[in-house]
Amino acid sequence: MFEIEDRLAFPVSPDAEIFAIGDIHGHASLLEAALARIGEVPRVEGKRRIVVLLGDLINRGPESLRALDLAREAGPRTGSDEVVGLWGNHEQIVHLATLPADDPRSASACKLWMQHGGPGFLAELGVDDPSHVREALGADRLAWFAGLRPYYRSGNVLCVHGGVNPRIPLAAFLLAPVEVDIGRLDYDLHWAWVRYTFARFWPRQERRRGHQGVFVAHGHLQGHLDVVTSAADQLARDRINLDGGSYSTGRARFARFIDDRIWLGEVEAPGGEFDTPPAAWLPGA
Repeated sequence: MFEIEDRLAFPVSPDAEIFAIGDIHGHASLLEAALARIGEVPRVEGKRRIVVLLGDLINRGPESLRALDLAREAGPRTGSDEVVGLWGNHEQIVHLATLPADDPRSASACKLWMQHGGPGFLAELGVDDPSHVREALGADRLAWFAGLRPYYRSGNVLCVHGGVNPRIPLAAFLLAPVEVDIGRLDYDLHWAWVRYTFARFWPRQERRRGHQGVFVAHGHLQGHLDVVTSAADQLARDRINLDGGSYSTGRARFARFIDDRIWLGEVEAPGGEFDTPPAAWLPGA
C-alpha cells in the first residue's frame, strides 16, 4: 500500500488519521487512483479519518473539472469523516481572475493565468472569457471554492500548499490573505507561493526541530525541482513535499499520518506522454 514508513517527532492529534494528497493539476486519473488507494486502507478504531487536499487540483492538465468533482466525492470514495480542501496558488489565481474586471487584482491574475493553464481551463468550461467562469463552474464547484482553507493543522503537523517562511512568526505568516495582487506579491510572504526560502531551510542547522514547532506537509514545489529530492532527506528537514510534478511527470504523491508515524505513497498515470522523469523520491522508485 505505502512504500515507506517512518516516525516523526511531531504527532498529529491522537484521535486523527490524516491523509494528505499533493498537486494534481488537472490529471484527474491521478486523484482517482490516490483516492482508491486510500479507500483500500482499513479504518483505525477510535480515529477520525481526514483527507486533506493540498491544493493545485486544477490548471495545466486536461481534466480540471473532473478533478474538482472527484475532490467533492473524496469522502465516500475514501471512507473519510472529513475532507479538507486547501487553497493552492492555482485555485487562488482562478478566484482572483474572476473578480470584477475593474479590480486590479483580477487583471494581474488573468495575465498569469493565461500563461499557466488558463486557456485549457476555459476550453473545458466552454467559455472564452474569465468573466463567464463562475457561471460556468456552477453552484456545486463554487461551493467547493468557497470552502477552501489556507492551511490545516492537526497536532504538530501543518498542511499548507507552498510552505512557511522560517523568518516570519508562523501565526502571522499564515494570516496572509487569499485576495492579493499577484503582480505585486512577494512570494516569500505568502503560504501559497513561498518556495525556496522554505525548501532550503534546514532546522537542524540552527539547532531546531521543526518549522517553529511543526512538521510541514506541502506541495507547490515539483519533486525534481526540490533542493532535496528523496523523501528521507525531506523528512530530515521536518517536511515532506507531496508535489510529484503531476503535469510533467505523471506522478502524484500522498501521505498518511497517525500519531507520530508517517507513511508515503505515489500513484502513476496509466498512460500519456510526460516530458520530465520523476524524482527519486521513494527507495527503489
